[in-house]
Amino acid sequence: MDLHFGTQQRKVIMKAPVFGSSDRWTGLGVIFDSFDNDNKHNNPYIMAVVNDGTKAFDHANDGNSQALAGCLRDFRNKPFPTRAKIEYYNNVLTVMFHNGMTQFNDERDYEVCLRHENVFLPEFGYFGLSAATGGLADDHDVIHFLTTSMHPPGVDTPSSQKFSPEEQQKLMQEYQEYQKKLQLQKEEYQREHPDIKKDKEGEFDEFFESDNQRELRQIFSGQSQIFDVLKDLHRKLDEVIGRQERTLSLISQQPVPVVPPGSPPGTAPQMIDTIKRHEVDMVLQNQNAILRVAGEIRGFVGDVHTRSEQILQNQARQPTAQVQSVGYDMASLVSEMRDGMNQVKQSLAGTVQRLAGTQNVPACQPCLSTTTFVVFIIIQLIVMLGYAVYRDRQEQQAKKFY
Repeated sequence: MDLHFGTQQRKVIMKAPVFGSSDRWTGLGVIFDSFDNDNKHNNPYIMAVVNDGTKAFDHANDGNSQALAGCLRDFRNKPFPTRAKIEYYNNVLTVMFHNGMTQFNDERDYEVCLRHENVFLPEFGYFGLSAATGGLADDHDVIHFLTTSMHPPGVDTPSSQKFSPEEQQKLMQEYQEYQKKLQLQKEEYQREHPDIKKDKEGEFDEFFESDNQRELRQIFSGQSQIFDVLKDLHRKLDEVIGRQERTLSLISQQPVPVVPPGSPPGTAPQMIDTIKRHEVDMVLQNQNAILRVAGEIRGFVGDVHTRSEQILQNQARQPTAQVQSVGYDMASLVSEMRDGMNQVKQSLAGTVQRLAGTQNVPACQPCLSTTTFVVFIIIQLIVMLGYAVYRDRQEQQAKKFY
């Protein structure tokens, strides 16, 4: 199955060999080719072909020798409608595509399929859509087809065309005639196929989705949300990397010597004192150390939570079938642990503020590093927790003898 979108100088109202359209056309053709005629495993393929009215389309090679550009994109059997945006402005042709795997939100969901410059098309023409099928049978539905005009910035666009009452009446009459012809064709088809009867009971089944359809829709909806979140995270990460690169480039710039006005020619220029490269490296190393220690603290908190859950489960499995309440010592230990964690957080926050404020002054090495302090706090908390668990078990064993 092949779908063809084109702009031509003349109307085509009959079946023709180029995907249902006429050959040797004058204009542009954007072709969605899903069948691999040349057996090169390069389909489904989207390509743009410009013809001056003298070239016959090369079906044997899928028109690859005549295409301006193209891209390999699968546009068949997608959960959501696929979209193509074809833009022609200042003799530049751009085709953007959305693969239909996720819900279309805005213009940022498009990806560039092809872009080609120096494309010259006739000033006036007709838009058209056509399709043809051969060995591979597909069903493509055109849900939406919209055309707009592009104007240079600052140029007033022409006002929308308004129809006179006579033209509106004429269009309404043509529409009614079309409706009558359609109804006559339906009646004629029913007379020719009397054995086909509409299922009255299942007449409205198509308006309601089944359980499988609902589950599939929910899966694709969740997939779309995950894709949107990942795209947002990717954008934010790019912003952070860009800011970091700009900051490093500003820091790494050499200071410009300043000569005070009125100084003699032989006077050495004064140098502006700025942060040095080794100081920047030291700040980055300290930040990495803080992040590493924060990760260790996070892991330690997870271990504490796991051990607490195990203690509560062991108490619930006692023969008395009663869950022992947490004593005063355990509550005080938890309070001490919470206070210790708050002190660690405050220390880390103060360290970060000091590092941020020492851009113009070299950082002084403290007698006790942050890593040593945090490790000492962690060891102290582990010892206190082990002692509390050991004492709790001794009390439980002592209770069994009474």
